[in-house]
Amino acid sequence: MTSSIEDIDVYRKLQEHLDKMPIGFPSTKSGSDIRMLKKLFTHKEAEIAMLLQFGWERDLETLDTIYNRINDKNISKEDLGNILDEMGRKGLIMTKRELDQKYYGNALLMVGIFEFQVNRLKKDFIEDFHEYFDEGWLPETLKLKGAQLRTIPVEKSIELEPNVSNFDKVQELFKTTDGPYMVANCICKQLKDIEEDPCKVTNRREVCMGFGHAAKLYIDNEWGREITKEEAIDILKQNQEEGLVLQADNSQKLTFLCSCCSCCCEGLSRFLKIPNPGKMMISNYYAEVNTEYCTGCETCIEICPMEAIKLVDDFAKIKQKRCIGCGNCVAKCPSEAIKLHKKDRQFTPFPTMDDLFDKIMERKIAQKK
Repeated sequence: MTSSIEDIDVYRKLQEHLDKMPIGFPSTKSGSDIRMLKKLFTHKEAEIAMLLQFGWERDLETLDTIYNRINDKNISKEDLGNILDEMGRKGLIMTKRELDQKYYGNALLMVGIFEFQVNRLKKDFIEDFHEYFDEGWLPETLKLKGAQLRTIPVEKSIELEPNVSNFDKVQELFKTTDGPYMVANCICKQLKDIEEDPCKVTNRREVCMGFGHAAKLYIDNEWGREITKEEAIDILKQNQEEGLVLQADNSQKLTFLCSCCSCCCEGLSRFLKIPNPGKMMISNYYAEVNTEYCTGCETCIEICPMEAIKLVDDFAKIKQKRCIGCGNCVAKCPSEAIKLHKKDRQFTPFPTMDDLFDKIMERKIAQKK
């Protein structure tokens, strides 16, 4: 079926509108940008999305504010609210409810629309998403240094180390969280299941967790299920035991925690293919081997998600530019031959995700000057 000129124009305008967000929605030569949007948004939803501004939590807007932007009042406020609610359920926008008031805003592609498609991915969407991710979204976020995730070490790898920042202690981060607590299926693992290339690290799918506002968003839309704080800690322990990489949001108050692997994760799988993931990803640690204790058993080689370790003269050797400081090799080494060390330059996460997006927007504006 051939698309009309008007139809294409609406989606092009939406692409240009979404591209104004901190991590935008850049156009692509292949047309994967428009194909993605057409699979996600109906014509009417595309028009409505252009009424919204970007919001994570702080900048979400009320229905009244959004309705006041409509010049042609052919749509009632009630109908607009119903459409926005449906767009929220479809994972196209950010939503929030406080008491009897609802708030709405445009969502990033990642972390956002893509993750919100959990439990309803389809193969044709995946094909366009892969093409757009590599051609449009990934170059954009790398250019803007827009890392929304940071690697924190598994607990066992730093439990005896002094002077560890609370921002690198997952149990301390849990203390900063607000309820409710939520666990959801990992959408990256679901994607690989559909592609018939299942995860090689774990058979579990419920490994990703949200807290506070992010948890409520998932619970309200039935994308994930509510759990207790104790259940969240138990899931976290399982994730660490299986060797998943802990990737927290880039803020001081934890709102989501991904547990990733380089065979499935959209981000880690791409970083695996470059020569220096340790330089590109945010982490405050690197691993080092003490050859006096190393037995050359290769346990660390098997568990390293970034292929940063190899045997040299029968001892494990870590290529630092590939090490992301996840601590899995430390936790699993049977001879305790590996330790994590702090990098000379320590990174402090942003107070909130809204503060992170403000900083990314500053960079984006500066790059255009």
